[in-house]
Amino acid sequence: MTKSTEVFNPQEFSDMKGILARYDEPASAILPLLHYVQGVYGHLSEEALTFVAEFIGVPHVRTFEVATYYTLLFTEPVGRHLVQVCRNLSCHVNGSEDILQALKSKLDIDVGATTSDGTFTLVEVECIGACDHAPAIMVDGDLHRSVTVDSVGMILDSYREKT
Repeated sequence: MTKSTEVFNPQEFSDMKGILARYDEPASAILPLLHYVQGVYGHLSEEALTFVAEFIGVPHVRTFEVATYYTLLFTEPVGRHLVQVCRNLSCHVNGSEDILQALKSKLDIDVGATTSDGTFTLVEVECIGACDHAPAIMVDGDLHRSVTVDSVGMILDSYREKT
């Protein structure tokens, strides 16, 4: 078994015990624990996934399944700014493919990649929930609605300034 001190500091381990305590069934805490761990370390390492599985008493494969199923969980490091492009129907018919191409061009990366300086990671997601203002993108949890090819540069620049 992986020791908590090998992966987490005492405060983080205490926080995780607090999350686990909210659930009658320990396996129900998988997703909240994985979100917490990713918030601390930026991604879910194999070591962290193994620890969470042992911590709640589920087979190791279970945490790996959850981590690789959800689009907002990352098993590899991501950039300081996560750019998510909605590809659902409303966004698609309103030009999300053009927005995606503009982002790929401005960032000089493909979907799933991170810029060489580690600033941006570009991903596609199924739905952001902004169908009424499509096309939409989300950067670090900030929703940008009615995005145009012309506004892509300004949006990226505003996050470069935050870096």
